[in-house]
Amino acid sequence: MTGVLSHSHNLIILILASVLLLYGLAPASAVTSYKPGVKPGNSATYGQVKADWKSDLAPFSPVKDFLGASSITVVVVNVVENNVTARQTFNYPNGTTRSIVWVEDVESGAGNMSSSVAWIIAGSLVAPDSLYGSSSAEKIGRTVQGSYAGSVRTVSIINSTQPEPGGFCKFLRVWDQNTGILLGFVLNYTVSNGNYHVSASASMWMTATNLWVLPQRTAALLPPPIFGLAAFFAVIGSASAYALHGKRRLIEDL
Repeated sequence: MTGVLSHSHNLIILILASVLLLYGLAPASAVTSYKPGVKPGNSATYGQVKADWKSDLAPFSPVKDFLGASSITVVVVNVVENNVTARQTFNYPNGTTRSIVWVEDVESGAGNMSSSVAWIIAGSLVAPDSLYGSSSAEKIGRTVQGSYAGSVRTVSIINSTQPEPGGFCKFLRVWDQNTGILLGFVLNYTVSNGNYHVSASASMWMTATNLWVLPQRTAALLPPPIFGLAAFFAVIGSASAYALHGKRRLIEDL
């Protein structure tokens, strides 16, 4: 009897395994695809740019690209396979501008961007995908929803704290999950040692873009509350006047 039960148990397992393979339900490892989510003509404007840097004798400023800028614009010029070419323009309060053109491979991260900020990454990445197709690349920490540039978007976030000799670097970065465009960042950097002290901070957030359509404001079609109350009291007043007139006519007829 025991042999019969054991044989039946093995037969059931074999049948279940065959069904799983037949319908493609067998476990499979997901492969992240690093493809651009932007196209030529896409643009983003970052109008909330803040930067500050204080140092006794620092070899460089980690926020030098953002000092004094009033806004930054990124326009996608070309997309070829994994490579994105973009023109980045820094605008200053006195009316002057500074533009650079950079190319980035969204799969490897290779390119000539002048900043440590990844302005465009591959589209459709989610936590815990790596930022690039490398085992040493940073991983996306969270994928959530938030409101950016007038629309609710699904976003990917990396919030890191990196110890430095004599200090630390805190770096929050947010990208649009679908397109891979940078939505904003916050950076705080502090280092002190025997030779110098440096304190740097910077933040920037997207204020306008043509990558998505803003939702229609249907609420604007509704009458304002004051108008609604006025109309309500006007209707009540008309009804009362009509009832009073009818009552007077009834008395006169009598």
